[in-house]
Amino acid sequence: MIDVDIKAFFDTIDHELLLKAVSVHISEPWILLYIKRWLKAPMENSQGQLIERERGLPQGGVISPILANLFLHYAFDRWMGKNFPDAPFERYADDLLVHVKTKRRAEEILEALRHRMTEVQLELHPAKTKLVYCKDSNRNGEFSQIRFDFLGFTFAPRYARNKSNQKFNSFLPAASDRAVKRMGKQLRQFRLHLQTGKTITELAEYYNPVISGWINYYGRFYKSRLAQLLRRINVYLIRWAMRKYKRLTRRSNAWHYLTQVAERDPDLWAHWASGVKPGVGSLRAV
Repeated sequence: MIDVDIKAFFDTIDHELLLKAVSVHISEPWILLYIKRWLKAPMENSQGQLIERERGLPQGGVISPILANLFLHYAFDRWMGKNFPDAPFERYADDLLVHVKTKRRAEEILEALRHRMTEVQLELHPAKTKLVYCKDSNRNGEFSQIRFDFLGFTFAPRYARNKSNQKFNSFLPAASDRAVKRMGKQLRQFRLHLQTGKTITELAEYYNPVISGWINYYGRFYKSRLAQLLRRINVYLIRWAMRKYKRLTRRSNAWHYLTQVAERDPDLWAHWASGVKPGVGSLRAV
C-alpha cells in the first residue's frame, strides 16, 4: 500500500491550473470570473493586515472542497487511471491510498507520483508519504511500516476468528487512537455527571444521536475497539445517579440502580442497545 500525503495541499493549489480544470466543466465567463475573484481575494490576519493570495484555497471556504476535489480529479484520479490501471486506489479529498502487489511496483508508482505532483505544482510530504506492508497470516514478511490511518480508522494486523472459531492474523481497520481520543474529549465535555436537573431519559434523548453516530461509524469494524470508551458513559451515569439521588450516594447502590434501569429499558441508551450495559464489557455482534 502507498499511503500518500500531499504537503500543505489546500495552501499550495495553483490557481491557474485549478481554473483550467474548472473551465472543462463551466463555460459561463461570469462564473469563471467570480471563482477567480474569490480565489484571489486577500486574507486578513489578526492584526488587520490584508495579505495577497497567489496560491491555495481558504480552508473552511464554501466551495473549497468542491474545487479541491475537482483539481485532484485531473491531477491524480485521471492520471492514475491512464498510467497505472493495475493499481486501484481510494481518495477522499486529499487522503490517498494506492494498492500494489509488490514493493518494487510500489516504488515505481511512488517515484512517478512524485514527478506528477511536481508537474501540477504540488509536493508529496517526505515524512508522511510511506509504503505500508499489509501484514497478515498469508503475508508474514517483515517491514518497517505495517499500519496506516484512513478516515479515522487505523488499518493494522489484528486477531480475528474464522468460521471454525480459530484465531488468525488479519489486516483489519479499527477506530484510530486519534479518533478515540477525540471522542473521549467530547464525552468529557458532555459533563453528564453534573446534569442532575435532567432525568436519565432526557439525557439519553439528548446524547443518543452523538453516541449512535460513534457506534454506526467506528463500530462498523472491530467493535471491541469502542467498548472501553462506551463503558465510560456508564461510569458517568453512575456518578450522575450518586449526585442526583441521596439514597444512591454509595457507588454500589448507584450501580445497582443503573443495572435495573438497563434491564427494564435496554434500548434507552444507544450503547446499551449495542450491548455495553452496566456490568457488560463488550459490544454485541450484529
